[in-house]
Amino acid sequence: FSGNELVGLTPQGWMRAWDGEGRVSTTTWKSALQAIQCVDVVIVGMEDVGGDEAELEGLAAACRLLVATEGARGARVYWNHDVRRFPAPAVDQVDPTGAGDIFAASFFIRYHQTRDPWEAARFANLLAATSVTRRGLAGVPTPEEARQAGMVWTR
Repeated sequence: FSGNELVGLTPQGWMRAWDGEGRVSTTTWKSALQAIQCVDVVIVGMEDVGGDEAELEGLAAACRLLVATEGARGARVYWNHDVRRFPAPAVDQVDPTGAGDIFAASFFIRYHQTRDPWEAARFANLLAATSVTRRGLAGVPTPEEARQAGMVWTR
């Protein structure tokens, strides 16, 4: 951090290619190293790297802080040459749409508040897991759910 700001990156769009028929597939993110050196946190999904552990490890080595989401299995956090796994709570999944976005936004907010990536991963997992238990926009966590997960409201 330089001051009170946080620069977070979710590079999913740069890690996708479209063919002539509109099918989407993973692709190499050509400017990854240049981009990730300019940010505080990078959040990628395992599907973004096509499940390639070597690519994930390469990104982690180049990042200050890398978070790899693994859907219903939770997330991994790579920070200060350490990696920790954060399992997601077991829930009855109704609609996973948007869960990764909710995870990322929750992680960025909580990390900015606490400067603790382990706490941010715990918090983000809780809210993302809550989000998949409802369909569509009803999956967006409520302020009360965020408070219950440990959100601290600041102005």
